[in-house]
Amino acid sequence: MPVQAAQWTEFLSCPICYNEFDENVHKPISLGCSHTVCKTCLNKLHRKACPFDQTAINTDIDVLPVNFALLQLVGAQVPDHQSIKLSNLGENKHYEIAKKCVEDLALYLKPLSGGKGVASLNQSALSRPMQRKLVTLVNCQLVEEEGRVRAMRAARSLGERTVTELILQHQNPQQLSANLWAAVRARGCQFLGPGKIDHYLAFLIGYQG
Repeated sequence: MPVQAAQWTEFLSCPICYNEFDENVHKPISLGCSHTVCKTCLNKLHRKACPFDQTAINTDIDVLPVNFALLQLVGAQVPDHQSIKLSNLGENKHYEIAKKCVEDLALYLKPLSGGKGVASLNQSALSRPMQRKLVTLVNCQLVEEEGRVRAMRAARSLGERTVTELILQHQNPQQLSANLWAAVRARGCQFLGPGKIDHYLAFLIGYQG
């Protein structure tokens, strides 16, 4: 029977044993399905499948890489390099570049790091939607194809949200309202009255904070 997943703000600790990730006993291992569990708990599984959604683990657990992006957020000692063997040198190069990008982006979650593996949401310049999308990306695993596909989707979603928030921050409400009305008219959607447009605009401005 699947285990209930933890809250997304608890991404700094193992969702099974609840211990904070570290570089020794509780190394964070991200699976292809984007769930992250400490290596100790993974080795105790009765069947080789994710305990949350039952997705099969097709790669040997000892081969799966430690999630350095999460380790650096808990202040653990992060090695300069870990050996990962992919099908060819080209894939290895792309893997290292993508991995470094994710680790750099993860540093934007550093102010969130709280005690006992729980993130404090009040100290970050990122909005809550941005925090959540970035946490999703950080938990993606880049060795298996499924993990890479999920990482691409997460990166795209994060990028789209970034553009949306930049637009919201650099336009005043009057400009937003005019642009929204122009988009409505361009699509022939004249059924939305000014009142509904204004309510929607207020929702957008409030949500990005």
